[in-house]
Amino acid sequence: MIHLARTLESSLLPFPDTMSWEKGNIVRTEWSAAQKIQYRAGQTFHFLASVALFPVALAMSLGSRMIALFHGPAPRIEKADSPADLSSALPADFGFADSLFQTSGLGTWASATELKGRSNWNQWLKPEHIEGPNTYPERFVDILKNPLPFIQILKNDLNVTAHRFSLEWAVIEPTQGKLDLEAIDLYRNFIKELKKAGIEPYVTLHHFVLPEWFGDFEQLENVDLFVSHSLKMMDLFPEVKNWMTINEPGVYALQTRIRRVYPHPPSKRNDLDSAAQVLRNLLIAHCKIYKNAKEKFGDKVLVGITHQWLNFEPLEGNPLERIICYFMSKITHYAVYNFFKTGRFDFDIPLKTNVHLNISEKEFEKNNRFLDFIGVQFYGYPRLKAGFNGAQEYPGHGTINIPLLFTGLTFGSTCPKGGKAMSFGPSFYPESLQDCLTEAAALNKPIAITETGCDARIQKWGDKEFTIDNETQKEYFVKIAPILHRFKYQMKAFFTWTLCRGHLEWDRGAFPALGTVEVMKDRSRKITGCKLYPAAELLQKVYGERKFTKQAA
Repeated sequence: MIHLARTLESSLLPFPDTMSWEKGNIVRTEWSAAQKIQYRAGQTFHFLASVALFPVALAMSLGSRMIALFHGPAPRIEKADSPADLSSALPADFGFADSLFQTSGLGTWASATELKGRSNWNQWLKPEHIEGPNTYPERFVDILKNPLPFIQILKNDLNVTAHRFSLEWAVIEPTQGKLDLEAIDLYRNFIKELKKAGIEPYVTLHHFVLPEWFGDFEQLENVDLFVSHSLKMMDLFPEVKNWMTINEPGVYALQTRIRRVYPHPPSKRNDLDSAAQVLRNLLIAHCKIYKNAKEKFGDKVLVGITHQWLNFEPLEGNPLERIICYFMSKITHYAVYNFFKTGRFDFDIPLKTNVHLNISEKEFEKNNRFLDFIGVQFYGYPRLKAGFNGAQEYPGHGTINIPLLFTGLTFGSTCPKGGKAMSFGPSFYPESLQDCLTEAAALNKPIAITETGCDARIQKWGDKEFTIDNETQKEYFVKIAPILHRFKYQMKAFFTWTLCRGHLEWDRGAFPALGTVEVMKDRSRKITGCKLYPAAELLQKVYGERKFTKQAA
């Protein structure tokens, strides 16, 4: 039955757009007219055969198999309720992660650090694009021109040994081909002060932000501009060993091309084909950076990529939920994950898009699978509800509840009865980290948990609104401790997202409360102090214990 469904799905795909990696060069597969006719004829035959056989296969299938038609069974996730010591589960590098666009507004008119360059978010900071009031300058603090108070919070208040942040291309190269020496010096000083404090820098090269002059990744020729920029950054900042090329390429394609809530070039809404091309080009850029960086710098640099484990899970398991989760997970998770597992990128949706990138096994292995480590970003699997709700309202940001006679309908990311939904999107679901890390470990690369955490803005089952629940945010880290223990020998780094509560969480503005610390600032937006929320107080203790054992060793 599953094989028949896959055949039906493939028979509805558009003509394939396929590229191949050949010794660092990208070659597009050209199809003759005869091959195109043969492809269409084969598709038509398989479609008609599948339609004819479908009723027979459906009648013979058991109910449980019918439910699993488009998606395998829901993951069996081991409960993480046994007590465990979080500090002993941590690797040597641990701390917090942030984006200097989100914390400082770099590259925009609202930036707390005055520099020349402007990013593609500069014109996007408007109420029509960002949730909440137009108070963006209040969200930002000056870190680059005032690094010591920030670093003191990391070192003395939170006991970290590493910090993940972004280099904002827009301020480093405000005009194409012309570097801003002031911005470079500020970054150099920030990195120097981190190292002096015993904090290892982990640097992201592209964290959803681009220079205004750049354009976009849909154009393959722009890939080489980003590759050249990335290698230049490795030259300029030799103190940095751990580099992440791109933050969540799958999420970037989703948010710019399908949901269109991040800055994007004009194109039609819900453009799956454009999303597929952008995502493929981002992966090409990563592979080129990796290959060139290893040839130029060798083991002086370690190059990885961060990937959001946005794997949708059906809440109740009805066929509609499973079909939707199958296609959503294919777009947001498996297209990227399978690429780093097999060297093949496949982004194919019936009637919409059929985009591929192939790397031969020999080239894939020769280039170390284009990864020194995998950056895992995780907040819990979104659980999708699509169906009748028994006249009960399910919580969740953007979740639709429709009253209907004695019952009703619900559609969206939510939580089971008695659970909690985060305003960030997923439900409170720390147990799903087990399944996430099991998949990550299958890549046979060191794992850096480059982002994880819990939104403190929670909607509990039965509540009408989201409210701040700092204890649930703290509980998340307690719940994941036993899971981290099972993978501690594969982890190279652990980063909590994020430090500053109230920063700009992209299109969501300041509504999500992922930050664990309230940072005080003066009128010039320089840091003057901080207040730790319960999750940060827990991490302060845990990080301190781990730091002590690291120093003792």
